[in-house]
Amino acid sequence: MPEGVLQLREVRIDAILDVEGSFPLEDVFGRTDDPAAESLESLMDRFPEEFTADGWRFRDRCFLVRAPGATVLVDAGSGPADSSMGLYLGARGILPDALGALEVAPGDVDQVVLTHMHSDHIGWATLPTPGGFVPRFPNARYHLHPADIDAKRASHDEDDIRELAEIIEPLIASGQLDASPDDHDVIPGLRLHHAPGHTPGHRVALLDVHGERVLFCGDLLHFTSQMNDVAGRLHGDRDPATAAEHRAAWLDRVEAEAMTLASAHVPPAALGRLVREDGVRRLRAWGD
Repeated sequence: MPEGVLQLREVRIDAILDVEGSFPLEDVFGRTDDPAAESLESLMDRFPEEFTADGWRFRDRCFLVRAPGATVLVDAGSGPADSSMGLYLGARGILPDALGALEVAPGDVDQVVLTHMHSDHIGWATLPTPGGFVPRFPNARYHLHPADIDAKRASHDEDDIRELAEIIEPLIASGQLDASPDDHDVIPGLRLHHAPGHTPGHRVALLDVHGERVLFCGDLLHFTSQMNDVAGRLHGDRDPATAAEHRAAWLDRVEAEAMTLASAHVPPAALGRLVREDGVRRLRAWGD
């Protein structure tokens, strides 16, 4: 349910924890029998909120942005129990229930930002009907970079084929998909920026409210350790070097400009500020 709230003048941001679960370490970092895997023990010791001996403590968040005249959803979570991520985790996300608790109906959402085309960010984008899958948010414009669509179309993976049919094609058929490759404003003050590496089309979203800035970082970050070791490995990065380049540049900007970071996965703060403790960057929740 709602995990955190930030009010910036006339704009309200609600962080929604869609689902929690666990990923085996080999699924996160790849092979664990190579020399680099020795660092996992130190990760477990330093970040017990994030790692256990068996896996990564996975959190998956979405963000609801309510501005005058516009309601925006940033990312669409892991989805129902029969979605790709739901089947993997053996758990159902709660985004629709959380939106209902916030008195936001599907038809109230004007814009949906899909930071990238991974299963834990698109799960509630559509819903099944007797006539096939349709957009869950019937009045919304959906924003997704075309490079991620192209990557799905080129893939022979079963989940990719399924998600292309159940997510992308319904959005195209309804005329609700904005697949512009250019950086652009979703609403005044909320701009999408291409930040590839994790996926070819990965984006971040930067909100500016009278000089107060919030970066919705998508999967620019997964762990606290990546705030300091920007080249920290992740099995899911399509282009690790490019991902690290964008991670470094954006984190430096977040710190220099005292932005708020809205993180899909990093604990303990869904909405927080980068702070340095003994020279190490950490994310501190608002109010702490």
